[in-house]
Amino acid sequence: MSASIRPPVETGSFYTTTTPVEKHCDVGDPLIIEWKGTRYRTLMRGAKVETIATNLLGQKARLAILHDTSFILTDMPSNYAAAGFEFNSSLTVRFLRNGKVYSFKTTLMRVHNQPPVLVLEYPEMVEYHNMRSDERMGMIFPVQIAENGGAVIKAGAILDISASGVRIGLESREGINVGARLNLSFTLPNGTSVRDLASSVRNISEEGGKYLMGSIFLRHEPAVRAFCYECASCLE
Repeated sequence: MSASIRPPVETGSFYTTTTPVEKHCDVGDPLIIEWKGTRYRTLMRGAKVETIATNLLGQKARLAILHDTSFILTDMPSNYAAAGFEFNSSLTVRFLRNGKVYSFKTTLMRVHNQPPVLVLEYPEMVEYHNMRSDERMGMIFPVQIAENGGAVIKAGAILDISASGVRIGLESREGINVGARLNLSFTLPNGTSVRDLASSVRNISEEGGKYLMGSIFLRHEPAVRAFCYECASCLE
């Protein structure tokens, strides 16, 4: 499998005091931890951010990050023993959300064996690379299309895919209209099977006697996100 990914067209950053990491990365989402030039796959397991101020209504606000009480939890990578991370060593963490590859610098604070997790320092700033919506991962593989809660109505081919949607080639658009809710079933090029992924048709166009259908996913699908991140992880 190969993917051609152009450099990001927009870059920016945000501070975690106003846009915390946990609003962009859910528990169970795939992460990549890079240490000394090697990348290790892991999962987000949670974050703890200290709230240190209370207003007159008794509401707490996040005004600053206290590094000794704020942290990111991740699964310990399966090849952790071989990696031999050093305490207080510098790490880079990356994750994908809605077409953006986020990254932040952190350090390893400690390790818990039960459950096996890494405790990372909470970042002061997170950077992102924003990918255009049409710069998806170009590849071709079959897809079965079913009505929402119904039987298969068409077979097609996925022409490109992102964490948030797909472009599908069809022989005919009969029975499919913009706004329709469909379930998609397919096997990703890495062998992972995805079944009944709910989607909504955003656009349909005709090209050379064939039809191109653009759809967005209506629910989070970890397998698709992990696959797309694998393709996009070359982004720095």
